[in-house]
Amino acid sequence: MTSNTKELHRFLGEAEAMSGYDGMDYFDGDGMSYFDDFDGDDFDGNGMSFASGTPTQNISDPYVLSFENPQLATVSAILFGYNLYYPDPAGGNDPLTVITNLQGGTSYIGFVAQTATKPLKVGKWRFQSSNLTQLSQTLTITHFDANGKQYSTPLNLSIMRDAYQFQSDILDITKMVVVDSNTVITFPLLPTTTMVISIFPVAVLSSKAVLNGGQSLNTAIAPRLSGKNVAPVIINTNQGVGGVMKG
Repeated sequence: MTSNTKELHRFLGEAEAMSGYDGMDYFDGDGMSYFDDFDGDDFDGNGMSFASGTPTQNISDPYVLSFENPQLATVSAILFGYNLYYPDPAGGNDPLTVITNLQGGTSYIGFVAQTATKPLKVGKWRFQSSNLTQLSQTLTITHFDANGKQYSTPLNLSIMRDAYQFQSDILDITKMVVVDSNTVITFPLLPTTTMVISIFPVAVLSSKAVLNGGQSLNTAIAPRLSGKNVAPVIINTNQGVGGVMKG
Protein backbone atom coordinates (compact mmCIF):
# COMPACT_ATOMS: atom_id res chain seq x y z
CA MET A 1 0.00 0.00 0.00
CA THR A 2 1.44 3.38 -1.04
CA SER A 3 1.87 6.23 1.45
CA ASN A 4 -0.89 8.24 -0.30
CA THR A 5 -3.31 5.29 -0.02
CA LYS A 6 -2.48 4.86 3.66
CA GLU A 7 -3.08 8.58 4.20
CA LEU A 8 -6.47 8.38 2.48
CA HIS A 9 -7.54 5.40 4.60
CA ARG A 10 -6.46 7.25 7.75
CA PHE A 11 -8.46 10.33 6.75
CA LEU A 12 -11.58 8.28 6.03
CA GLY A 13 -11.21 6.61 9.41
CA GLU A 14 -11.03 9.99 11.15
CA ALA A 15 -14.13 11.20 9.27
CA GLU A 16 -16.06 8.09 10.29
CA ALA A 17 -15.04 8.53 13.93
CA MET A 18 -16.30 12.13 13.87
CA SER A 19 -19.77 11.06 12.66
CA GLY A 20 -20.82 10.47 16.26
CA TYR A 21 -20.94 14.24 16.77
CA ASP A 22 -23.63 14.84 14.14
CA GLY A 23 -26.45 14.78 16.64
CA MET A 24 -24.92 17.18 19.16
CA ASP A 25 -27.00 20.24 20.07
CA TYR A 26 -24.40 22.75 18.97
CA PHE A 27 -24.68 21.43 15.43
CA ASP A 28 -28.46 22.01 15.53
CA GLY A 29 -28.92 18.37 14.55
CA ASP A 30 -27.56 19.24 11.12
CA GLY A 31 -26.04 15.89 10.25
CA MET A 32 -27.08 16.25 6.60
CA SER A 33 -25.37 19.54 5.81
CA TYR A 34 -22.97 17.92 3.35
CA PHE A 35 -25.92 16.95 1.17
CA ASP A 36 -28.03 20.10 1.39
CA ASP A 37 -26.69 21.69 -1.78
CA PHE A 38 -27.12 18.69 -4.06
CA ASP A 39 -29.24 19.91 -6.94
CA GLY A 40 -29.62 16.82 -9.10
CA ASP A 41 -28.47 18.63 -12.26
CA ASP A 42 -25.99 15.87 -13.11
CA PHE A 43 -28.86 13.40 -13.28
CA ASP A 44 -31.06 15.37 -15.68
CA GLY A 45 -33.72 15.52 -13.01
CA ASN A 46 -34.61 11.84 -13.41
CA GLY A 47 -33.50 10.72 -9.97
CA MET A 48 -31.10 8.11 -11.37
CA SER A 49 -27.46 7.96 -10.33
CA PHE A 50 -24.86 8.08 -13.10
CA ALA A 51 -25.13 4.98 -15.32
CA SER A 52 -25.50 2.36 -12.59
CA GLY A 53 -29.29 2.38 -12.62
CA THR A 54 -29.35 2.79 -8.83
CA PRO A 55 -31.92 5.39 -7.77
CA THR A 56 -30.69 8.36 -5.78
CA GLN A 57 -32.56 10.16 -3.04
CA ASN A 58 -35.54 12.20 -4.14
CA ILE A 59 -35.29 15.96 -4.44
CA SER A 60 -37.45 17.71 -1.85
CA ASP A 61 -40.83 19.08 -2.93
CA PRO A 62 -41.48 22.35 -1.08
CA TYR A 63 -44.47 23.70 0.76
CA VAL A 64 -44.94 27.34 -0.26
CA LEU A 65 -46.94 29.74 1.91
CA SER A 66 -47.72 33.42 1.45
CA PHE A 67 -48.25 35.64 4.52
CA GLU A 68 -49.83 39.00 3.71
CA ASN A 69 -50.41 41.79 6.23
CA PRO A 70 -52.76 44.42 4.68
CA GLN A 71 -52.81 46.54 7.84
CA LEU A 72 -50.85 49.67 8.69
CA ALA A 73 -49.36 48.11 11.83
CA THR A 74 -46.95 45.22 12.37
CA VAL A 75 -48.58 41.94 13.41
CA SER A 76 -47.13 38.78 14.94
CA ALA A 77 -47.35 36.04 12.32
CA ILE A 78 -47.56 32.39 13.34
CA LEU A 79 -46.41 29.35 11.38
CA PHE A 80 -47.34 25.80 12.50
CA GLY A 81 -48.53 25.40 16.13
CA TYR A 82 -51.23 22.75 15.57
CA ASN A 83 -51.68 21.82 19.23
CA LEU A 84 -51.88 25.48 20.24
CA TYR A 85 -54.25 26.91 17.63
CA TYR A 86 -56.20 24.21 15.76
CA PRO A 87 -59.03 24.39 14.66
CA ASP A 88 -58.78 28.19 14.39
CA PRO A 89 -58.86 28.75 10.59
CA ALA A 90 -56.30 31.55 11.02
CA GLY A 91 -53.99 29.27 12.97
CA GLY A 92 -53.60 31.83 15.76
CA ASN A 93 -52.84 34.67 13.34
CA ASP A 94 -54.56 38.04 13.22
CA PRO A 95 -57.86 37.46 11.37
CA LEU A 96 -56.91 40.12 8.79
CA THR A 97 -53.65 38.36 7.89
CA VAL A 98 -54.07 36.55 4.58
CA ILE A 99 -52.29 33.19 4.46
CA THR A 100 -52.31 31.26 1.19
CA ASN A 101 -50.95 27.83 0.34
CA LEU A 102 -49.43 28.65 -3.06
CA GLN A 103 -49.01 24.94 -3.87
CA GLY A 104 -52.75 24.38 -3.65
CA GLY A 105 -54.00 21.08 -2.28
CA THR A 106 -55.22 22.24 1.13
CA SER A 107 -55.91 25.40 3.07
CA TYR A 108 -53.23 26.78 5.35
CA ILE A 109 -54.85 25.24 8.42
CA GLY A 110 -55.04 21.92 6.55
CA PHE A 111 -51.29 22.10 6.03
CA VAL A 112 -50.78 22.79 9.75
CA ALA A 113 -53.06 19.88 10.67
CA GLN A 114 -50.95 17.56 8.52
CA THR A 115 -47.97 18.03 10.87
CA ALA A 116 -49.93 16.17 13.56
CA THR A 117 -49.82 12.92 11.59
CA LYS A 118 -46.82 13.58 9.33
CA PRO A 119 -44.01 15.23 11.34
CA LEU A 120 -41.18 16.48 9.17
CA LYS A 121 -37.62 17.74 9.29
CA VAL A 122 -37.06 20.92 7.28
CA GLY A 123 -33.60 21.22 5.73
CA LYS A 124 -33.82 24.45 3.76
CA TRP A 125 -35.92 27.60 3.72
CA ARG A 126 -36.54 30.40 1.21
CA PHE A 127 -37.92 33.75 2.37
CA GLN A 128 -39.00 36.25 -0.26
CA SER A 129 -40.42 39.78 0.14
CA SER A 130 -40.33 43.04 -1.80
CA ASN A 131 -40.04 44.78 1.58
CA LEU A 132 -36.35 44.21 2.26
CA THR A 133 -36.72 45.19 5.90
CA GLN A 134 -38.95 42.14 6.32
CA LEU A 135 -35.95 39.99 5.42
CA SER A 136 -33.98 41.31 8.39
CA GLN A 137 -36.49 40.25 11.04
CA THR A 138 -35.88 37.53 13.64
CA LEU A 139 -37.99 34.38 13.73
CA THR A 140 -38.52 32.49 16.97
CA ILE A 141 -38.68 28.70 16.73
CA THR A 142 -40.34 27.14 19.78
CA HIS A 143 -40.79 23.49 20.73
CA PHE A 144 -43.12 22.81 23.65
CA ASP A 145 -44.57 19.90 25.59
CA ALA A 146 -47.88 19.35 27.39
CA ASN A 147 -45.94 19.13 30.67
CA GLY A 148 -45.11 22.83 30.39
CA LYS A 149 -41.55 22.49 29.19
CA GLN A 150 -40.50 24.46 26.13
CA TYR A 151 -37.40 25.90 24.50
CA SER A 152 -36.99 28.59 21.87
CA THR A 153 -34.32 29.32 19.28
CA PRO A 154 -33.96 32.64 17.41
CA LEU A 155 -33.35 32.68 13.67
CA ASN A 156 -32.02 36.11 12.73
CA LEU A 157 -32.64 36.56 9.01
CA SER A 158 -30.41 39.65 8.81
CA ILE A 159 -27.22 37.58 9.19
CA MET A 160 -28.24 34.58 7.10
CA ARG A 161 -27.82 35.86 3.54
CA ASP A 162 -25.87 33.51 1.25
CA ALA A 163 -22.75 35.21 -0.13
CA TYR A 164 -23.59 33.92 -3.62
CA GLN A 165 -27.10 35.40 -3.71
CA PHE A 166 -27.66 38.30 -6.09
CA GLN A 167 -31.39 38.85 -5.54
CA SER A 168 -31.90 41.23 -2.65
CA ASP A 169 -35.54 40.21 -2.17
CA ILE A 170 -34.71 36.53 -1.49
CA LEU A 171 -33.03 34.73 1.40
CA ASP A 172 -32.05 31.07 1.04
CA ILE A 173 -31.22 29.52 4.39
CA THR A 174 -30.01 26.07 5.40
CA LYS A 175 -31.48 25.37 8.84
CA MET A 176 -32.58 22.01 10.20
CA VAL A 177 -35.87 22.28 12.10
CA VAL A 178 -37.96 19.32 13.24
CA VAL A 179 -41.66 20.17 12.99
CA ASP A 180 -44.52 18.35 14.69
CA SER A 181 -47.78 19.44 16.28
CA ASN A 182 -45.82 20.90 19.22
CA THR A 183 -43.70 23.24 17.08
CA VAL A 184 -44.51 26.88 16.43
CA ILE A 185 -42.60 29.62 14.59
CA THR A 186 -43.44 33.29 15.14
CA PHE A 187 -42.13 36.40 13.40
CA PRO A 188 -43.01 40.09 12.93
CA LEU A 189 -44.91 40.73 9.70
CA LEU A 190 -44.46 44.38 8.80
CA PRO A 191 -47.27 46.73 7.66
CA THR A 192 -48.64 46.25 4.13
CA THR A 193 -46.08 43.51 3.55
CA THR A 194 -46.19 40.07 1.98
CA MET A 195 -43.62 37.37 2.70
CA VAL A 196 -43.50 34.06 0.87
CA ILE A 197 -41.96 31.15 2.77
CA SER A 198 -40.83 28.03 0.92
CA ILE A 199 -40.25 25.01 3.17
CA PHE A 200 -38.11 22.13 1.89
CA PRO A 201 -38.50 18.94 3.97
CA VAL A 202 -35.62 16.45 4.00
CA ALA A 203 -37.45 13.83 6.07
CA VAL A 204 -41.15 13.04 6.58
CA LEU A 205 -42.57 10.46 9.00
CA SER A 206 -45.65 8.79 7.54
CA SER A 207 -47.51 5.70 8.77
CA LYS A 208 -49.53 5.66 5.54
CA ALA A 209 -46.36 4.90 3.59
CA VAL A 210 -46.04 1.61 5.52
CA LEU A 211 -49.58 0.62 4.51
CA ASN A 212 -48.57 1.23 0.91
CA GLY A 213 -45.59 -1.08 1.26
CA GLY A 214 -43.02 1.66 1.82
CA GLN A 215 -41.05 2.95 4.79
CA SER A 216 -42.35 5.10 7.62
CA LEU A 217 -39.42 7.52 7.26
CA ASN A 218 -39.06 9.03 3.81
CA THR A 219 -36.04 11.20 3.07
CA ALA A 220 -35.17 13.67 0.33
CA ILE A 221 -32.39 16.10 -0.52
CA ALA A 222 -32.96 19.84 -0.32
CA PRO A 223 -32.15 21.40 -3.72
CA ARG A 224 -29.37 23.89 -4.24
CA LEU A 225 -31.13 27.24 -4.50
CA SER A 226 -28.25 29.73 -4.78
CA GLY A 227 -24.70 29.71 -6.10
CA LYS A 228 -25.68 27.38 -8.93
CA ASN A 229 -23.60 29.32 -11.47
CA VAL A 230 -20.51 29.54 -9.27
CA ALA A 231 -17.53 27.67 -10.65
CA PRO A 232 -16.22 24.86 -8.41
CA VAL A 233 -13.00 25.45 -6.49
CA ILE A 234 -10.21 23.11 -7.60
CA ILE A 235 -7.11 22.71 -5.44
CA ASN A 236 -4.00 21.31 -7.10
CA THR A 237 -1.57 19.86 -4.57
CA ASN A 238 0.91 17.07 -4.09
CA GLN A 239 0.21 17.02 -0.35
CA GLY A 240 -1.58 14.06 1.25
CA VAL A 241 -5.33 14.28 1.80
CA GLY A 242 -4.95 14.49 5.59
CA GLY A 243 -2.42 17.30 5.26
CA VAL A 244 -4.79 19.34 3.09
CA MET A 245 -7.62 18.98 5.63
CA LYS A 246 -5.37 20.07 8.50
CA GLY A 247 -3.89 23.01 6.58
